[in-house]
Formats: sequence, C-alpha cells, structure tokens
Amino acid sequence: MIVDRRELLRYLGWRGQDIDTGTQKAIDEACDLCLAAARPAHTAVLFDYDGDSLVGTGFSPGGADIRRHLSGCAKVIVLAVTIGADIDRTTERLFSSSSRKAVIFDSAASCLVESFADDVCDELQRKYGPLTSRFSCGYGDFPLAAQRDICSLLRADTRIGLCVDAGGSLVPRKSITALLGVKGDGKPFPFSQADKCALCANANCAARNREPR
Repeated sequence: MIVDRRELLRYLGWRGQDIDTGTQKAIDEACDLCLAAARPAHTAVLFDYDGDSLVGTGFSPGGADIRRHLSGCAKVIVLAVTIGADIDRTTERLFSSSSRKAVIFDSAASCLVESFADDVCDELQRKYGPLTSRFSCGYGDFPLAAQRDICSLLRADTRIGLCVDAGGSLVPRKSITALLGVKGDGKPFPFSQADKCALCANANCAARNREPR
C-alpha cells in the first residue's frame, strides 16, 4: 500500500510542469500523514453467479454494463475496502486550517485507497486465479444504490466499519466496493499501477512520460 506520487500529481492537475520546493514539501507531508492515519481493512466473499444474480442472495447487480463485465464468469467476488475514519477526521481538521493542505491530503488518500484495493485484488487473484478488473457501483449503468446491498451482503459495518449514509455514499469516504469476476482461465489482470501504465495506449500522458521532480 503506497501513495503513488505520479497518480497524486494527476489528481492535482499536474501536466509535466516543474514542482516548486514548497509544493513538494506539502506533498511529502501529506503522504506521510496519510500513511500514518490510514487504518486499512477489507472484506471479500466469493459467490456463485448465474449470469444474472449472485446465487442464494437475491441480489442482482443490474445493468447491461456489469453483466457484460461478468460475462462468462461462474463465480464473482464481492469486495469492500476502506482506509478508515481517521482519514476523514484528518481531512476535516486540515480544512479548518489550510484548504491547500487538505486538498493535497485528500488526493493522497484517494491514491492510497486505490493502492490498497489493488493489493487486496492481487491477493485474491493469487487465491482464486485470473480475475476481471474491479467494477464499482456508479460505473456505467451499475447503480450507485447497489452499494447498500453490497455492504449488507458483506456485513461490512460489523466486519470493517463501513456503512452507507442516507445519500448512498460510503462512510468512511475513502472506501471502495466492487465486484470482480473469476475468469477461470486467461491472463491475470494487472492491478498494479505500473502494469496499468505499461498497458495504457495514451502515449502523450504527462504522468507516463515525465517523472515528477
């Protein structure tokens, strides 16, 4: 679990320009603080999948996009990860004193939870064999409201302290729910950021073509 600096800079709108000493120091401090505040936890359950619903649960992901993503998969992993409520509290505290520091910290936390999710998915892939990529609620026509069903299926509130608020958002904020199909064969999905960059066709991406200084 790391804060990928290039990904963080992308969140902050970096396009290859030089980074001044003050900004670099603020980024370093935000990354260190984020790692110290993180309390990573996850839960994942494997279900049989009949092409429409998770067998025995009454839960159908719904939407053509998620069905297409899981096409050919007889089993599906339902996953939830979080880096904890201390991240939210730290963000709120920083906003009360410095919006700049808070924005950098919040971006670092977004990178960190993605990195943690990638690490968990790598572990799951070693256990179950080749997986699809993560598909989260809100992608395509997979409804955001399904997060409530996912958290209920996983008992995420008691297992990792993850809930869904009245508006349908995850609490703590820096959390991810997703479905992954177990492919049974084929190439493993490259969950690490380095592997994703290597496969990316965008040859003009600033984050790919120039290391931050």
